[in-house]
Amino acid sequence: MAKRVLVVDDHPAARSVIRSILETEKSQTYQVTEAATGGDCLKAVAQEGPFDLILLDVKLPDMDGYDVCRAVREVETQVPIVFITGQGDLRDFASGRQAGADSYLVKPVSRMALRSIAQLFTTLQRSQASEDAEPAQ
Repeated sequence: MAKRVLVVDDHPAARSVIRSILETEKSQTYQVTEAATGGDCLKAVAQEGPFDLILLDVKLPDMDGYDVCRAVREVETQVPIVFITGQGDLRDFASGRQAGADSYLVKPVSRMALRSIAQLFTTLQRSQASEDAEPAQ
């Protein structure tokens, strides 16, 4: 079953690169949805969710990525959210965690790092959901 990933970045080239990396992954199948703004992200979460992973840029034209993350967390508590951004300061990482993100990658992101993060978080999320669905013994 394809893992659903929402990629949120205002730069079309960045979204395209992320899509290409995920869609050419041989060991997993990813279905990628793109959003260019925070508003588009929130709309996609509401109308097309749930997603298995959200890859979110910090600097968006209409909203701060941290605000988008907090808004997503109000309606979607289980989806893993990973910031992918050019901001690499430790304070940025802490701000992302405080907003509710699970991890943080700094651009430019290597193919291997992106694939590893996508596989890790989509597998963990699904494993947790499976454990929650199993009856206690």
